[in-house]
Amino acid sequence: MDTFLTLNNLQLLFKQHRIQPKKTLGQNFLIDRNIRNKILSFIEITTDDIIIEIGAGTGALTGLLSEKAALVYAFEKDEKLVEILQEQTSGLSTINIIKGDFLEIDEGFFRTIGKKIKIIGNLPYYVASPILFKLLDMRYYWNTALVMIPEDVALKIVAKTGDKNFGFMGFVFSLLTQSTICYKIKGSAFYPEPEITSVLMKISIPDKPLMEIKNQQLFWSIAPKLFVQRRKTILNVMKNSFHINRETAIEILQKAGIQPQLRSHQIEIPYLIELIKQISKQI
Repeated sequence: MDTFLTLNNLQLLFKQHRIQPKKTLGQNFLIDRNIRNKILSFIEITTDDIIIEIGAGTGALTGLLSEKAALVYAFEKDEKLVEILQEQTSGLSTINIIKGDFLEIDEGFFRTIGKKIKIIGNLPYYVASPILFKLLDMRYYWNTALVMIPEDVALKIVAKTGDKNFGFMGFVFSLLTQSTICYKIKGSAFYPEPEITSVLMKISIPDKPLMEIKNQQLFWSIAPKLFVQRRKTILNVMKNSFHINRETAIEILQKAGIQPQLRSHQIEIPYLIELIKQISKQI
């Protein structure tokens, strides 16, 4: 059963439930059925698949997903929207509605599913980055994610060395995923119309990532610090972030094959990987 709502139906339902979309929660509801269909064309869903939908809202995607997949876990944080979602999906046994914040679920939830899953969602712009990093943490439990996110976040993910947008997000996503911007989604496809530009992004977990992170705790304690103070040279970043003297910082950079005057966004990824290895030996 398709649970998609047109603008008129959505507004009527909101009036009945006394709902006002919350700008603070980044609530923008998909009202263009053609765009909805195009979104789903970018991911293959089979009757064996288990889907996690993040930010199910009123069910613009949920009903159709349930027709295609074995099971859909639909996450929605807003209590009133959960009520609507329950009404919309009443009788659909392949949908499991979870009232709560996706950011608060732990690894145990993914373990109980018992197989690789697919992720789909219209991520609220104010928590898009935290959710994406959460997905990275849980990357062993899923293989494909299709998400609507702010364009500026997507550009950080696909940025390459030398690009002004290249930072920690671009670095770590290039190491662990294969990420592609599928297309821009016009604001008129949503109600209310957002002030930002959204894009559809497909993120896949390759069988063999660019780098195997053996010591997770050490990696996450070192790598983000390399991209702070973007205007400073990597030498100064090393001194400030790791509290080491100039001579030691230069020695580490030499071992990694990096020129001290470069900025972090100018350093090629293999050299950044080597730098992390060299720093890990010193701390």
